Amino acid sequence: MSSANPAARPLPPRWMPIGDGPHLCSAGEWWDAVRAVEVIGRRAIGILRETGEPVGPVILDPEGPEPRMYFLVPVGTAARWEEPGTVPLGQRCHVLVPSADATTPPGLHWHVLPAAPRSPLRPDALRRALGRARRERQELAEEVDS
Repeated sequence: MSSANPAARPLPPRWMPIGDGPHLCSAGEWWDAVRAVEVIGRRAIGILRETGEPVGPVILDPEGPEPRMYFLVPVGTAARWEEPGTVPLGQRCHVLVPSADATTPPGLHWHVLPAAPRSPLRPDALRRALGRARRERQELAEEVDS
């Protein structure tokens, strides 16, 4: 008789919804979030990986006029966050969080699934990566306009 290996897939963090679709979760308790448009967020993830930085959990919301990514960062990050083109979400903010099993499109899903209760993402590394991604996109747009 075989049984599933419980160590094969770690249990999701306590704050992550399990089943029944996404839940509205308060920022500022387990994590803060930084919202960026998808195209900038995807490039920032690439930059983080190129530099060997941990990415941490990322939610992708493909709905609406412009798809968005939510980077879950350590609590307190939102209070001191300053990066053009992004929105910090901390205390008194809420984020729609997908269930643990929502890891693929369509709809709201985990682009990068949490591997631990707390985010390993360093806010300064994320800020640099998002800034570089934004500048690269601006330079590309200027080249196209020329």
